[in-house]
Amino acid sequence: MKKLILLIIMIMIIFSSHATETIDFIIAKVGRDIILFSDLVRQINQMRGARVWTEDMTPEMVLNSMVENKLIVQKARELNIRVDERRINNSVENQLNQVRESFGSEEEFHRELRNAGMLLSDLRRMYEETLTEQFLRERLIESEIRRRISINDADVLEFYHEEYGLLPTRGESFEVAMILRMPSPSEDTENAARERIRAIQNRLNRGDSFEQMAREFSECPSSQAGGNLGSFGRGMMVEEFENAAFELAVDEVSDLVRTEFGYHLIKVTDKNQDEVTASHILIMVNESPIDIDRERVFIHELADRIHGGESFANIASFYSHDDNSRENNGVVNVLTRDQFPSFFAPILNELSVGQVSEVFEYQNMFYLFRINEAFPERRFEFDEIQEQLRELLTVRRQSELYEQWVENLQTEIYVQIYLERLDAFR
Repeated sequence: MKKLILLIIMIMIIFSSHATETIDFIIAKVGRDIILFSDLVRQINQMRGARVWTEDMTPEMVLNSMVENKLIVQKARELNIRVDERRINNSVENQLNQVRESFGSEEEFHRELRNAGMLLSDLRRMYEETLTEQFLRERLIESEIRRRISINDADVLEFYHEEYGLLPTRGESFEVAMILRMPSPSEDTENAARERIRAIQNRLNRGDSFEQMAREFSECPSSQAGGNLGSFGRGMMVEEFENAAFELAVDEVSDLVRTEFGYHLIKVTDKNQDEVTASHILIMVNESPIDIDRERVFIHELADRIHGGESFANIASFYSHDDNSRENNGVVNVLTRDQFPSFFAPILNELSVGQVSEVFEYQNMFYLFRINEAFPERRFEFDEIQEQLRELLTVRRQSELYEQWVENLQTEIYVQIYLERLDAFR
């Protein structure tokens, strides 16, 4: 498959060569610059090659855009806006590298350039000119337009009321409630992990290598490096681990340290006032299959209680492991159907108002869902879309200022467009 960027370049070259076979003429003057008929042909065919040309576009629209661009570039140079040469060069190199990478080899890349009648220097110059103009345009618009836009909350509220009838609607939405149960390690599971780390500790006390024990038994990825965690300062590790590590002397091994991850034995190999360098051996405390089965039985018991008449909200507030929704009687949020989490959407879409789902198991966690209430389609409230409205109003103000600014430029800089000469396109 031929590469799109070279296809565009070839199209430009072909149409440029065709243009030189006809009598060229001026179709617009912008200050000291002119735009030739061949320039317009080249621009239109570049757009067609890049597949950005649409049926509703006309040569006049493209010419006006070219005139506008020259106005902006001339004004930028008049104001002595300088380009960031390093940024331009980096961008050019990035563009060239992307083109190169789309070919199988450097030889193929240069062969396609030759077929298009171009040298690498031609392609580089084209990118430099295009990116320089883009950069000047960005800097000028920033200095002349964007910084003049100031929008406060009152402006946004007024915009909301003015455009209310045109605002998008929020589709039918539903208050979703949930009960979540997560298995936790039982006392037996905890004891088994503690016994394993004690056995390792005993071997260390008998003189076995800490590094070797870490490689053999630790359940942390650092085991491959003999448990080495490198250096760390305060606030970089969980509190229990960090406190133990900073209390150790160099080459000292800690007693058992329990964190949310499991049991650790920590050895400090270097330290200063701000950092320690440490290794550790970790035995994780994960729920066992028996722990998971126990939780599965319990949530089914909760489901039976709800189906027997107990309040979903009360059960959620007492037993759910999700802290946020538990404090709100199990209510998660008000969601439209397209906002349902993808994993739970098939279940939620099947529920009617007041209905409780079957127990849903996902990644060893157990869920019950209920649709508490449905709300009809409506217009968005101001607070729901305030920031989006601010962005829309900013774009509108920017567009209005930009159009006015270009009109003013046309009174400062001489512009003559020969529209009748566009008949050559017909």
